[in-house]
Amino acid sequence: MALDVMTIINQLSQLRYLKVSGHCKSIMLPCQIRGLGLLETLDLSGISNCSISLEIVDAPRLSHLVMPMNTGLPDWIGKVKLLRTLRWFILPMDSLEGIIGLGELTSLSDLELSFPNVSTELLKAAWMTALSDSLGKLGNLKQLRVSPPNLLKAVALRADALSSLSPPFRNLELLILHHGCTFSRVPRWIGHLHSLRELWLGAKHVLEEDVTIIGTKLPSLIHLSLRIPGVLRERIIIGGSTGSPVLRGFLFDCDGMSSLSFEAGAMPALRELRLILDANEWDKAAPGGLHHLPSLEKITTRRALYMTKRRSPKRQRLTATGEDITALIRSVFQEAADALPARPEFEPRAGPVLR
Repeated sequence: MALDVMTIINQLSQLRYLKVSGHCKSIMLPCQIRGLGLLETLDLSGISNCSISLEIVDAPRLSHLVMPMNTGLPDWIGKVKLLRTLRWFILPMDSLEGIIGLGELTSLSDLELSFPNVSTELLKAAWMTALSDSLGKLGNLKQLRVSPPNLLKAVALRADALSSLSPPFRNLELLILHHGCTFSRVPRWIGHLHSLRELWLGAKHVLEEDVTIIGTKLPSLIHLSLRIPGVLRERIIIGGSTGSPVLRGFLFDCDGMSSLSFEAGAMPALRELRLILDANEWDKAAPGGLHHLPSLEKITTRRALYMTKRRSPKRQRLTATGEDITALIRSVFQEAADALPARPEFEPRAGPVLR
């Protein structure tokens, strides 16, 4: 049964902040939102679903809009010019108007979007080009998150259309591109995000110059999550001159653990090294040169889980949860931790991570 919330609060003409929660409720937002002329924040993240009408653009001071997860991005979004926060909309698959409208929201500082499972390569190209054009106009962004609509379902989306982006958001502090959104190479524009403090990035290939860009061009980077599908053909060597001097957390998601190596002076402030691996494809090794990480306090491992046709979930469960694999992971990484002068803690964490 739908709940007409706005009827209840219709008389609150001085309202500036509205958050609606109601598990398993469907919320109606009728035209009475016209009466909330001072409304600045509308947060509907605590409900399961919601339909939202064009009337919301008549809240002239609205600057923070947070919707239930996977609410469709409306075509009229570009009319809400004062928005500084926009979260949890899913980009439309059948229309580019809403995506193009994002480029009109030049006051945005916090943007969180989900991408759909686009059906054809031609549509993917048009969709990503429109998104790239719109993002290029958002000069005030400080936080950008892009993720699949369902964290339990992988969506393959080549992000290379964003590789040519010349981002004006030089003040960006957080960039999270979740699984499913993967570049062929680390895009060059990453090196221009000098204020970046947290980066989650997936790339099929990571070359020496990519490591240099991340390690030397991002002086404020505190957390790095690097996701590389499969086993690397290249080696990733992090040296003293390319080692992210203030980085405290590093997540490395790749089956070729031995392809990662640290040299003297690399990541001097690193406290936690988090490793994600596919128990069936893992090369049965730990990263090299861990003794060059003087501040390392903790090493954690988690297993990767594929939700695509690449591997049957049934086979995944049968092979990746065996006691022999668990014992081998514990043995390899505990031995590596015990061999280090600082004796960092090793923790094999339960529960898989989706790839």
